[in-house]
Amino acid sequence: MVLEGFTDRRWQAGLGALALLYLGVVLKDAWLCDDAYIFFRTVDNFIHGYGLRWNVSERVQGYTNPLWLFLISGGYWISGEIFYTSIVLSVAVSVAAVAVFVLKIARTPMAAIVGLGLMVCSKAYVDFSTSGLENPLTHLLLSLFLAVYLRDGIRDNRNVFWMGWIAGLALVNRMDSGLIYLPALLLVVKGRLRVVAVGMLPFLLWEVFSLFYYGFPFPNTAYAKLNTGIDRLDLLTQGIYYWGDAFRIDP
Repeated sequence: MVLEGFTDRRWQAGLGALALLYLGVVLKDAWLCDDAYIFFRTVDNFIHGYGLRWNVSERVQGYTNPLWLFLISGGYWISGEIFYTSIVLSVAVSVAAVAVFVLKIARTPMAAIVGLGLMVCSKAYVDFSTSGLENPLTHLLLSLFLAVYLRDGIRDNRNVFWMGWIAGLALVNRMDSGLIYLPALLLVVKGRLRVVAVGMLPFLLWEVFSLFYYGFPFPNTAYAKLNTGIDRLDLLTQGIYYWGDAFRIDP
């Protein structure tokens, strides 16, 4: 689909300039956080034949991003190097997410320019377009989901299947991201539960594997973080502080 006005060279020039600016800012700020090296160790063990484990002798899922882990593992297997491989894959996936937004989600050239401009100006979005974590793939899958959701004929079974499939991949990429997809899925699931369930096959298969290989449906980190002994009210208060800081630092 080519949006009305995208054939105008002025709009093309504006979007092209913003896209290059986004790419330049992401490359300038590209980095890897310490958390990435936690699952990098699992990647290294996996590639060298020791399994999806932190310690070779223990079947423990110490990572929360299986789909991203497999993508990084593929790149690491080809390159034999993890630092630049992770950055290159992160930038490529982040650019793909922005491209889906511009070409498939934005309904007008102005909407595309404003949206892309907001992404460029957002410190959080730029910072986590790399970092080594799964955020770039989360952004891409969310963009693809919205592109299907906003497509004409949303009630068509084929579209509902693809929504379920993308949401299933997103759950494999980061399980708690399912909260983002849940409202839209609830809107289309009526009478199509079987279609959505078939679409969710990637996630269901991962859960079967997780139960067999690790003995648990959720990552070890989930059990650790949800059983800290900290009062829920204190956790809620800290969450409010977090949002306050986010709006103050990155409005």
